Amino acid sequence: MRIAVLSLLLFASASWAADWRPLPSPDEYRARVDLASVGTMRGFGRFTLHHAYASAQQHESGKEYHTARFIYVTDCKQRTTALAVSQFYGEDRKLTHVVVNKTIRRSEFTAPEAGGDLAEAMRLACEHLAQIGKGELAEGKPAPPAAKPLPRASSGSGIIVSRNGHVLTNQHVVNQCSTYEVIDDTNRRLKASLHAVDRTKDLALLLVEERFAAVAPIRSDATPRLGEAVIVVGFPLVNVLGTRPTVGFGHVSSTVGIRGNQSQMQISVPIQRGNSGGPVFDQSGNVIGVVVSKLDALKVAQRMGDLPQNVNFAIRGDVVRTFLEANNVIFTAAGDSARLENTEIASRGAASTVRVRCLRTPPTAPAAAPAQQ
Repeated sequence: MRIAVLSLLLFASASWAADWRPLPSPDEYRARVDLASVGTMRGFGRFTLHHAYASAQQHESGKEYHTARFIYVTDCKQRTTALAVSQFYGEDRKLTHVVVNKTIRRSEFTAPEAGGDLAEAMRLACEHLAQIGKGELAEGKPAPPAAKPLPRASSGSGIIVSRNGHVLTNQHVVNQCSTYEVIDDTNRRLKASLHAVDRTKDLALLLVEERFAAVAPIRSDATPRLGEAVIVVGFPLVNVLGTRPTVGFGHVSSTVGIRGNQSQMQISVPIQRGNSGGPVFDQSGNVIGVVVSKLDALKVAQRMGDLPQNVNFAIRGDVVRTFLEANNVIFTAAGDSARLENTEIASRGAASTVRVRCLRTPPTAPAAAPAQQ
């Protein structure tokens, strides 16, 4: 079965009286769903999800955007959805580019991640469609009240560094979390606890009460080498790109970080939100760093008058080794070995890289004071 999306193009460009409802959101962006956009098409529901990002994002086309609208088609009975249209807007709120999935196959419908903004948007949209079907949204009748706030979820990447359940990631990925969850390459959802943190180096260690089959080896001489080729594996922009790991290729551009930071190195691999905490591999498939941040190209352009390209940073492997040793983690050390094909590094990297989910419970509003008699 295929669904033609051409009619959604007209829907996407049309204007309407919006009814935006806030959604649980990560730190990287604020999400909301437009209930006024909810409708039906060939027996399926549709809704619009909006993201307003905290900083400029870079599309794979090279264009920057600050906000985005995603039009989804949903099967409310199966609680699955598929992305149909993506619209990206610049700082001036002008449309910069559009990506259209012209036909959607039934196999492309998937269940969104529980607790995320997409799952909540689909729930609200399906409830809204049910209300419409019952005639409860007729003119003059109020819309249903906004749902109670759900835990805010954010997502990053992590590295399996021991078979005993140690997962290495960034401190900022797990900052102020109520609960932690690790999702491995077999889609196991594992509860985790925070084992150790180094705020200065932006490193954190999670502990899962499960054993892992694959472990990422750490290069014995993990000091980065200027110009060496590197491979990054991670889970960027999961609500747009999906929940399978992605791979990027580049080089060590500098053995120090911003302003000469000796704990970091600069890499040319494209980095997006969600890559944080993921591994940087050498050509032998050994870890030599942990992805930590990207340079805010827009702010640099405003200050310097020049737009930097692919200026991204990772925590150096020698710093990572010191952190693991200080926390008595029994990791696998590997010396220089034969170079592997990129496909083999990607395969091994995907098996030893996990998605890290952080759930933050929103504060409960205080009860209203009783009225004075």
